[in-house]
Amino acid sequence: MTHKNKHIAFILLWSVLFTLAYSQAPLFTSNQNQYFLHGLAKAGWGDLSADWLANTLDPTPIFSGLVLITYRLLAWPPIFYLYFGGLSGIYLFSLLGISQEIFQIGQTRLSRWLFLTVFSSLNAAALRFVLVRSLGANWAYLFDGGVAGQRLLGEVLQPSTFGVLLLLAIYLFLRGKTLWSVLPIILAATIHPTYLLSAGVLTATFMGITLWEQRNLRQPLRLGALALLGVLPIVLWIAWVFSATHPDSMFEARKLLVEFRIPHHALPAEWWDATVPVKITLMLAALYLARRTRLFYILLAPFLVASLLTVLQIITANRVLALLFPWRISTVLMPLALAVLIAAALQWFCARFAAFTQSRERALLNISLITAVLLALAGAGIFVVNAWERASSPDREMMAFVVENFAAGQVYAVPLHMQDFRLETGTPVFVEFKSIPYKDIEVLEWYRRVRMAGRLYRAETAADGCATLEELAAEGITHVVLPYDHAAKNCPTLQRNYLDLNYEVFTLIPPQ
Repeated sequence: MTHKNKHIAFILLWSVLFTLAYSQAPLFTSNQNQYFLHGLAKAGWGDLSADWLANTLDPTPIFSGLVLITYRLLAWPPIFYLYFGGLSGIYLFSLLGISQEIFQIGQTRLSRWLFLTVFSSLNAAALRFVLVRSLGANWAYLFDGGVAGQRLLGEVLQPSTFGVLLLLAIYLFLRGKTLWSVLPIILAATIHPTYLLSAGVLTATFMGITLWEQRNLRQPLRLGALALLGVLPIVLWIAWVFSATHPDSMFEARKLLVEFRIPHHALPAEWWDATVPVKITLMLAALYLARRTRLFYILLAPFLVASLLTVLQIITANRVLALLFPWRISTVLMPLALAVLIAAALQWFCARFAAFTQSRERALLNISLITAVLLALAGAGIFVVNAWERASSPDREMMAFVVENFAAGQVYAVPLHMQDFRLETGTPVFVEFKSIPYKDIEVLEWYRRVRMAGRLYRAETAADGCATLEELAAEGITHVVLPYDHAAKNCPTLQRNYLDLNYEVFTLIPPQ
């Protein structure tokens, strides 16, 4: 095997081990129910092309296009697990490359393997399992997640996962590939426009460092112009999506998004918890350790911008600033900080115990590989358990019935928490709480639907439930899923089709 082939095999091996150790949630989980909807609807997934939300303006059209093309070419959903694995490999080896550039980690085989093992351990699903059960759910992504519940990898493939390309951009810049570093920045911001602010800060930082080092405006201006031209199409699209239909509707939509739907992402008072000071401490420690390197400025500038804009949002309570998520850059800073801390520790360890590491190299390599394999097996086991729990959840039999009895033109009212009903059944849904549009008038329509559905599922008397069912029938709803023994089950407009210990499915007969 040639040196090049060995290098490729090494990258593939550790990418697979890391991806398994990190673990994923089963398709379709959490945000995938929103971000896969437009693409799968256009690809012909069930009757989702008739779903209301699937016909709203798409804030992530490139990701939806990826989903569309992938499904039409392969029609094999597990391919999305492989996409996540590829991005995990970029994440891992970008950080290894950065560590190598700054702390010479990776110059020897042992240092590379030790870095990859320690980094994988602190990102592993097994560690998250321990952290959640010992400290609470907020501590799950202590070492790799940013603040406000935001992170690069997370548990599923979604547009934000492509934020790992920002780490690749940093690696390329540190390698001296200045103009090439712009390409992953453009891709990250184009696939997930929420990264536009982070992309702008990184680009400006690269420009500043280049200007300082070269004392010439030409290269920084080329870099900035290339980045601006690259993101211009998605900027124009987002400007259209978020443009105000009317000042009043925009005001109400922003208020609903910030204060009702995503306060845990948008309001510092909601997302600030005990994990945040720990994460800030880790970032400050990394800044100190990188103080004599080019990485220092790449860490410092985004940290200062995010901190200042966060303070400004707290002071002004500005909803536009809240929806820009200036703290999202922490999703890049935290993995960087972790890599710096590990690399600095390994640099000290390998220098301090050089004789020991040289004499025990083979044993340390074996321990490293065994640890990585065990973490991968643990992560795979966690995935299997999660998949089993999902397959045996109380709503699976009901959804199987819906799939078996599906017919074009059906539209279901489902409990607001039932976020995966659409993609699991391929059936249009009136509304659910998790998946949302972003155009102002569409946000208001979503909220109107949520309130109407909420009245049905909160109804404590048959009269209240029956009245809401008549409204839903007028909205074009053909079927209703109710929790078992719901107050509205005996309404004259309902005809039961299915019953189990958890749910009932009814045909909704329009009143005469």
